[in-house]
Amino acid sequence: MTGKVTIVREFDCSLGEGPHWDDVSQTLLFVDINKAAVHRWNPANNQMKSIYLPDSTVGAVVPREKGGLVIAAAHRFAFVDEETGATETIKEANLEFPQSRFNDGKCDPAGRFWAGTMGNEKEPGKPRRNEGALYCLQKDKSVTKHVAPVDISNGLSWTADKTVMYYCDSLRFCIDAYDYNIANGEMTNQRVVYKFNREEEGVPDGHCIDADDNIWVAMFFTGQVIKIDPRAGKKLQTIKVSDVAVKTTSVCFGGRNLDEMYVTSARNPSVNKVDGDTSGGLFKITELGAKGLQANIYEG
Repeated sequence: MTGKVTIVREFDCSLGEGPHWDDVSQTLLFVDINKAAVHRWNPANNQMKSIYLPDSTVGAVVPREKGGLVIAAAHRFAFVDEETGATETIKEANLEFPQSRFNDGKCDPAGRFWAGTMGNEKEPGKPRRNEGALYCLQKDKSVTKHVAPVDISNGLSWTADKTVMYYCDSLRFCIDAYDYNIANGEMTNQRVVYKFNREEEGVPDGHCIDADDNIWVAMFFTGQVIKIDPRAGKKLQTIKVSDVAVKTTSVCFGGRNLDEMYVTSARNPSVNKVDGDTSGGLFKITELGAKGLQANIYEG
């Protein structure tokens, strides 16, 4: 199947990121990094609730099993009371690089919250190099560092059998696989499973995994989503999301049957949006012939 793309809401996100389908409420969580905003959108009624945080940026959000949300914002992991917007810092990270920030994150199948950082961007896609790292917020609220140095920490996913973790540092233009110990969260045996063609495919951004263990990657600068078989190191499909909203940032499966894909994007760098400029909007892809896995939440 080729995939049918629609724009479901013309948000004016400066840098939309980190979509997470909340299976319990059948709503979509995502962030606008540069506005330090957490959004929850309900596709049933097209209503959106937003929380604007006191941080300079927010890179990722996930639900917490005990209620509320967990964020990776600026330099900290924090709990968020979704009713009041109040935050509680858990731990700070990457303080050795004061201008770095959290960029993307996701929970593993055991309920740990993984999130990575990146250096300050001089312009989109061009950060200070080697100033990021990949961190894990454990269920006991301690924080461990796992991969460093990193340029732009991005997509994370785990196979259905929980034995392999995929990770992308965008400016390496590849996806790495690791053997994953679900019991203790250790990553071993790093290897490259796919190399991107920068000129044709763009910069790999956020990604998700389907029930068949294929990876779907949002490609920044080209407005595409690419489907990859990481076992064969082969590209299976390219879906053009938009010729205008070319800064596609991340993807997740959603919908009642987890057979729809939501795609976030970043706004084009113009002062005022013009008619037809859908950049910064939220897109949906249907008729994919694929289903996702239920998104994990933080269990600490």
